[in-house]
Formats: sequence, structure tokens, C-alpha cells
Amino acid sequence: MRNLRRCRAAIPLLAFLSIGKCAGAGTGPHIGYVYPAGGMRGTVIQVAVGGQYLSGVTGAEVSGAGVKVKLIDQCTESLETEPNNKNPDAGVPKLLPVILNGQIMPGDIDRFAFTARKGMKLVAAVSARQLIPYLADAVPGWFQASLKLSDADGKEVAYTDDFRFHPDPVIYYEVPADGRYVLEIKDSIYRGREDFVYRIVLGELPFVTSVFPLGGRAGAKTPVTLRGWNLPADALIVDGAEKGPGIIPVALGRGERSSNTMPFALDTLPECLENEPNDKPTRARPIKLPTIVNGRIDRPGDLDVFSFTGYKGDRIVAEVLARRLESPLDSLLKLTNAAGKMLAVNDDHEDKGAGLVTHQADSRISFTLPADGAYSIHLADTQHNGGAAYGYRLRVGPPRPDFELRVVPSGINALSGMTVPITVYALRKDGYSGEIALELKDAPRSFALGGGNIPAGQDKIRLTLTVSRIPRSEPINMRLIGSAVIGGKKISRQAVPAEDMMQAFLYRHLVPARDWVLTITGERRSKINFTVLSEEPVKLIPGRTARVRIAAPQGLLDRKLRLELSEPPKGVTIKKVHPDRRGLLVEFSVDREEAKPGEKENLIAIGSVEVTSTYWSRSKRKNIASKRRISLGALPAIPFELLPASK
Repeated sequence: MRNLRRCRAAIPLLAFLSIGKCAGAGTGPHIGYVYPAGGMRGTVIQVAVGGQYLSGVTGAEVSGAGVKVKLIDQCTESLETEPNNKNPDAGVPKLLPVILNGQIMPGDIDRFAFTARKGMKLVAAVSARQLIPYLADAVPGWFQASLKLSDADGKEVAYTDDFRFHPDPVIYYEVPADGRYVLEIKDSIYRGREDFVYRIVLGELPFVTSVFPLGGRAGAKTPVTLRGWNLPADALIVDGAEKGPGIIPVALGRGERSSNTMPFALDTLPECLENEPNDKPTRARPIKLPTIVNGRIDRPGDLDVFSFTGYKGDRIVAEVLARRLESPLDSLLKLTNAAGKMLAVNDDHEDKGAGLVTHQADSRISFTLPADGAYSIHLADTQHNGGAAYGYRLRVGPPRPDFELRVVPSGINALSGMTVPITVYALRKDGYSGEIALELKDAPRSFALGGGNIPAGQDKIRLTLTVSRIPRSEPINMRLIGSAVIGGKKISRQAVPAEDMMQAFLYRHLVPARDWVLTITGERRSKINFTVLSEEPVKLIPGRTARVRIAAPQGLLDRKLRLELSEPPKGVTIKKVHPDRRGLLVEFSVDREEAKPGEKENLIAIGSVEVTSTYWSRSKRKNIASKRRISLGALPAIPFELLPASK
């Protein structure tokens, strides 16, 4: 763990940091947690940052071009003072609202005492698990906070260890009498360590528990009703007049304070509202395709049925958007024909773009209709739950081929002039399988992508980014754009920066970040540059060798150049590196048994050279020669195609 320089905290949690002065070209610094996890707006605080490869760190940068805000909340910030397991009055402001910052160590319990008035509607909302997404849940696992509220006599008056499907707890409590109360937080099984950090917002604060509908038309204004605690109003207008399709945050103000945010989906399809009763096929609500139905499973055991006319050979997609919009609904979707025969059913469908969702609870059906006639869509909750919060958006209609992109990592630390590998994931939708071309935006002209093309049918590609030699003192915000022709129209999508994180040593999540940031941490000592000269893509044939010409300074082989492939396809190796009149001739070997014909990707080679230096040995009283290898970074990506073996 290392204390970083003090920085101004104008955001509720410091999650996206880019560390400067990375030594060498190996694994870069990685931030595991920030403690405390936030601070009062407009103040200077000192934070501790823990993680990996932080040795030698001299500074930190907060991602983004700056924060411009209007202050809507000014809760007092408090940092716990240990020991507070037996002395809950330690370090707690007397007036509410307050934000409590703390850290749970093994066996630790933190208690905070405060005074409340009769009739106050207290909200205590914890941010803990969400501050460090996807810490691998092995032993001792992630922080599972539990929250307890006690009165002056020590009697428990409220307790929770979650909020619906979220592991971070929220308590709502109407105070019955004036007096002293104690709020307690601990790990549910008394685990703890440095990264078990938390923030508790405590006070008579607005807290939205649900909105309806969960979305509306892009380019229009949508009336929305709200439910929650301490809300100054039960409705608002979401203005999507100048916004395109996507998910935006909505919140409700209360005086100078604002509520928590809720996601709100915008789309271009026609929309309609569900009408009750529609709980059986004979009462099905007719819909005209394509459409988005905004509805609710408004009571336990409720079933919503919608009917439509379909034609033989039509491909129909029915998709629920609920859990991804903070609805507790765990949907179950069925498609039946006019005779009531079930044709398709789905409970959970994985959306790889929902990086912060651990339980994929939304349903999706894609089905080709066998005949002309009437069909019905049945929507229910798998657990037979229901209520005002169980809203959904149901899209029914023909496929809408499209794609999203994720670029990993979200933060890059590199020396000037260096080439670094990156990975781009294509999240293909409704059957789109075509080629996607990639290009940089908002980057200096001397920056370049290598191998910037996702082949048809592939969901992932590794490529390279070559960094400018011009020194930069400030981080550079970049954009990566992917373009494809779909239905005769050119479609462009911006890649969302993300981190590839592991859960339970098995599951991987693409956790989104706000910005794609590059920090030039210094000047590369080596001035060696590489350029791929061979025709692309390189044709690789099992049982044969392939050669690639690379422009590079003469004499590299004399310096014992070593080239190693990074994550190569099976069966492909570097056989030999020859001198060439323009630099190097790299020979690749393709194993007949292991190589898989049809594969299209990029070959990424990492270069290093041997250097000899001398130092004076006092004990031996002479100069001693020392040999070591210096990394040259990655070569520009070399696109390849694995062809079938020749007969």
C-alpha cells in the first residue's frame, strides 16, 4: 500500500486512476482499492491506494478532462476513528446528514452514534461491494457488509445485509422517539482486510427505489413516476430530446440534495404501455411489431401476455430489459402458438455488455416462426414475486443486427515511442457477424493502430497501439471507433473502455470505465522502431513456414535480438530471425497437428535486446561486465490467416 499525493476529490469514488512513472515495459501498476473511497466536494483529502506493481509510483491522475458540477449535496464527511467497536461516539459528527468512511479489518465491527428526532425518516445506504467490482470471491472473498441500527437501550430496531439483488445494504427507518441511536457495520462472517472499505450515507435523504416506465423514446420527453423515501415529488419528466439510444442516469433533487441515480433506457422503436388484465391468453394485449412494451409484474404470481400476428419464416426476437435497469424482476419468457403450444422459452440470457451484473436475470428469445398465424408472448417472474418495483421493457420484433465494442485495458501506461498490445471485444447483437473496422479518434496524429480490423464472425481481437514520441505531461483521452455496413448502411459505434476482471477464478467480466486514458510515463531509452513491410494478412499454412519482412535498424541481431510471440495461436511459433537488407526477415513455423485452419487474428511479437554495462567492484578492484535484456516493447500487430494444409 502506498500513500499517493493529495488530490481534490470532486467525485464520489476515486475508481479510475492512471499511475505515472511506470518502470520498464512489463506489467503496469494496478489499483485494487482507494481508502477513503471519496471525499467532500471542494476539499483536499489524503487517500491511500492499494494494489499491485505500485513500487516507484510518484503521482496519480484522475481520469477525465475535469469535473464541472453544481453542488447539490454537502453532507459532512467523517472518517472512522478506531477503536469504535466499543466507543461509537468516536469521530462522529453530531448533525445529520453525514457520510461515514471506514475500513473493516479481520473481526472488526464499526459503530457510530448519532442523535435523531422523532418522525425523521432515516436512510442509511452503504457503498462497499460496488467500490471494488469483481474482486475474486475466494477466501476471504469480497466484503459482504451487514448493517444494524440500535436504539439508546441497545435494542436492534433495523437490520439488513443487502438491498434487493445488491449486496450493499440499505436501511430505511422512521424514528419513533427523540434519542441516541447507534449504527453498526461489519462483514457478515467477520472477515476483513485493507480493501474492505466502505461509505455510508446517513440522514433524512431522498432515495429512489424504483421508476416507471423504465425507459422512453429517444428524442422525446417521457413522464416518469417514482417511488422511494424522502422524495419531494413522485414524478418527473425525463428529457431525451437531444439524446440518442442508450441508457442515461436520472435523479430527483430535494432542496440542495439529490437522490441516488437510476438508469433510464432510450430507444427509437415505437412504445406502448401494458394494460391489465392480461394474465392469460384469452386476455392477451395485442401488439403491433416492432414495439417496446413498458409494463410491470405488479403482484406475486402475475403473468403478462401479449399477442401478435406472425408469418412463416419470420425471425422474431423478444427481449426483456429489467434487471439491467435496476428492476428486481427475474424474468421468464415464453413463446406459444395459437393452440397454446410452447415454441421457445428462456429464463436468463447473458449480456456480455452488462459488466457490473453478476446475476444475468433478463430473458431473450430468438425464434423463426413455423407458420402464418397468431402467437403469444408470456412474461412472468421466475420466483413468482411481483410489485410496483417489478417493471420491465419488452422488445418484440424482427432482429436488429448491431454491435457494441469494449477496449481493454481502460488505462494504458507507456513510454513515448512504444508499441503496446490492447484487446477489443465485439459484442454482436441479433445475429450480426460481419467485419468491423477500427480507427482512433482524438489521439495525436503520430499514434497508430496495428491490425485494426475485427474479422467476420469473431468476437475478439488483439491489436497494437503505437504511442507518439512527443512527451506529454497530462493524460490523453482517446476514442476508438468501430464501423461496419449493416443492411446497406454504415454504422459506427464507440468502444467503451473496460477492465477484464475475474470472478471466482473462472468467470470473466468486462467492467466498464468512463474514459480510455493513456499516460506517457517517460521517454523510451531505446530509439528502435519496427515497421511491418509484408503484404497483409500473412498466409499461414500448416506444415509450412511463412516469412514476414520488418523494417528495423541494421545490426539488431548482433545485439542478440529476441522476438517472442505474445498469446500466439496454437501451433504457430517463431522459427528464426534472419538479417535483411531493410532490417529483419522473421520466419514463422506452423505445426500441422495443432494449427486450426480458418483462424484470423493478429500476431503480436515482443522484442528485447541484450546490453552490456560495467560497474566498478570495490572488492575486486576492477570493472565488472554485466549483461541484461532491455525490452523494446511490442512490434506492430501482424494480421494473419490460417489456411488449410496443402495436399
